[in-house]
Amino acid sequence: MFEHFIAGELIFLFLGKTLGFNITPAFLLFGSFCGFLPDLISYFLSRHVHYNKRYYSHRDNLSHTLFFPLLIFAASAFPFGWKISLLISLAALSHPLLDLYGLGWGVKLFLPISDDIYKLFFKKKIIYVYANDDERNRDVERFQTDDWFQKVYFNFFSKKKSSFRRELLIFGHKKWWNKVFLSFDSAPKWWGFFEWVSLAAAIILPLLYHFKILT
Repeated sequence: MFEHFIAGELIFLFLGKTLGFNITPAFLLFGSFCGFLPDLISYFLSRHVHYNKRYYSHRDNLSHTLFFPLLIFAASAFPFGWKISLLISLAALSHPLLDLYGLGWGVKLFLPISDDIYKLFFKKKIIYVYANDDERNRDVERFQTDDWFQKVYFNFFSKKKSSFRRELLIFGHKKWWNKVFLSFDSAPKWWGFFEWVSLAAAIILPLLYHFKILT
């Protein structure tokens, strides 16, 4: 969620400098907006967002596919120029790629061509593919809870073992990187901390340019 803001800003910052843009707080905030754009489009397309364990369903449309950034570029390159269109498209592309890991239960990257659902570092695989919604829904019902926001964003320092930690032990994930990156839940335990740090960074970066600390 929050990492999309800083991802968009960083793309506008580094690539924007390379392309010769003047980096201003407004320019960075626009990058932040573009990084979050797929979710905004998705809320419009879905017209309803579940805030329970099925919150992930807002990703199941064109807004979170690899084709959406291409559509943005095609629609904006002529009126606005290829440089700014490239920045907007790459910021939008960062969104589904980040959603492959962390919060949520995968992304349908190739809709409408394919309904396959891709998730990174899941079930002992670097890339795990759910063949259909039914397969994913079984995992969601088993491991996800309606209070996911509280659990991920406010309980990341809790010493209490969650259900997916116990599942990791059952499935024999004893290597340290498996325990850090692999999960049977919507997110690894440290993800909430990462989210808050991302939000803080997305706020601080434009302020640094506003007060001329960075130029």
